[in-house]
Formats: sequence, structure tokens, C-alpha cells
Amino acid sequence: MVALRIPLSDAAALAPAARRTTLLRMTLALAVLLAAIACLLLARRLDSQPSSYFAGGTSGVVVVDFSTSIDPGKYRRIDRVLRTIVRTSQPVGLVAYSDSAYEVVPPGTRGDVLRPVLRFFEPGSPTGRQLRNRFADSPWTGTFRGGTRISTGLRVAREALGREHVTRGSVLLVSDLDDSAFDTAALTQEAVRYRQAGIRLRLIPLFPSREDRELFTRLLGPSAFVGNRELLRNSRLEGRSTLVGRFPWALVAAAAGLLALLAVNERALGALRWRGAAA
Repeated sequence: MVALRIPLSDAAALAPAARRTTLLRMTLALAVLLAAIACLLLARRLDSQPSSYFAGGTSGVVVVDFSTSIDPGKYRRIDRVLRTIVRTSQPVGLVAYSDSAYEVVPPGTRGDVLRPVLRFFEPGSPTGRQLRNRFADSPWTGTFRGGTRISTGLRVAREALGREHVTRGSVLLVSDLDDSAFDTAALTQEAVRYRQAGIRLRLIPLFPSREDRELFTRLLGPSAFVGNRELLRNSRLEGRSTLVGRFPWALVAAAAGLLALLAVNERALGALRWRGAAA
């Protein structure tokens, strides 16, 4: 379609208005572009997580106890926690520990990558027949010697978050809290370092003794423990897309600003229409 042009004898008089229109058009285009970029960035950083194990907007690391004191009954609780993370594809890191610690995957790894780890917490046999209290040996069985030094697992998790430049990290310790008496000083130092670094540390206790629970209550406070009700609620998430997090007010505000700019653009820079002269 060929655009119609109307010759004007005083076109030069409209030059200032044309420059203003061009400047307004460029300004609005830049503002729309910036608002769209803000919406994109805020959408990628939504303060929400598929489960309540980690604080909203943080990167998490799960630290799992592989010491010999972890019996099959405790394995089932570990399996429940990891299965929730796997089925919701929650981005996490994983650290396995006993007397030493090993970083299985770094922080930010998709949770479904941990699916092969689940088999170490499921009873069974090479023939496929289910046997009670029989579990496959993990890759770390020959490395871990049976002692328990919780500080080593916490240290590796803290260093992993620091290496990935995570400033608001969360660590979930899954353990029976049966720590070596020789590890108490190092464990206390790690608790101090966590507070100084602003790392949120939570505990899923695997049926610990009263003495061990009291020790960690003194170190971290009772609010650090994940209760049975929260465990059950997170287990029900499984493959659903339910999110537990804060409402994204910043994203809503940026989207509203983008819509307002688009409305201004349509209103101020719409097509020129000729109107008849007023009577």
C-alpha cells in the first residue's frame, strides 16, 4: 500500500514539532526497552522456591550424613528429602560427608540431576527383588571411614557457596547429629562463620539423641530445626509446580510500568488524523 503524502507550503514551520516527536519517540522506545529488560531480570530472580527448605531467593546446598550411624530407618527420611528436591527440579548443590566431605554437585545444579543418588537410599538387590534393610553401597563407602565430623560437611558447603559468589546462601544439614567429641570446637567455629557470612543453616534431624539435639539447639537455636509438619508438606509437593515464596511485587511493578509506557506510546505517537475545521 502506497502512503499518501500531502504537500504543505509551510512544512518548515513544523520542523520543531517533528524534532520533539522524534525525541519523544526515542525516549519512549528506550524506556520500553529498559522496562522489558527489568521484567526479564526480575522474572529470572523470583524470590520463590519449590519447597520451604531454602529461604526464598537463595541458592541451597544439601549436606547429607553418610556415616555408619545412619541406619535404614534414617535412610528413608533422607530419601524423602532428596526425592522432593529431585521431583521439583529444585536447584541445589549436594555434599556428602562422614569423617571427611565430598562435593557431589555444585550449587545451582538442577535437582533432577540427583536422581541417580536416590538408589543409595532405596532397599533392593541386583535381581530387583526388594529386601528389607539392604542398600547399595555409595561411591563414598570406601572413602568414608565411619567417623563423623559434621564440621567438614558444613565447611565444604560454605566454601562451595563462596566459590559460586552466592551472597544469600542456605544450607540444609540432613544428619543424626551424632558428631565426634573431637569435632565440637571446629563445629562451633563453623557455626560462627555461617553467621558472619549470612548463610542460613537448617537441620533435618534423623532421630538424634537428646544430648545431640540440645547441642545443636544451643549452637543454632530451635528455629533451625525442620519439623515433621514441614517435612510432610514438602513431601506432598513432589512433581507439582506449587511454589512456596514471596509475592513478586518488584516484577508486578516493572510489568505495570512497561504497560503504562506502551499506553503512553500509543496515545502520544499514534497515527496523525485530519479533522474538519470547527464550525
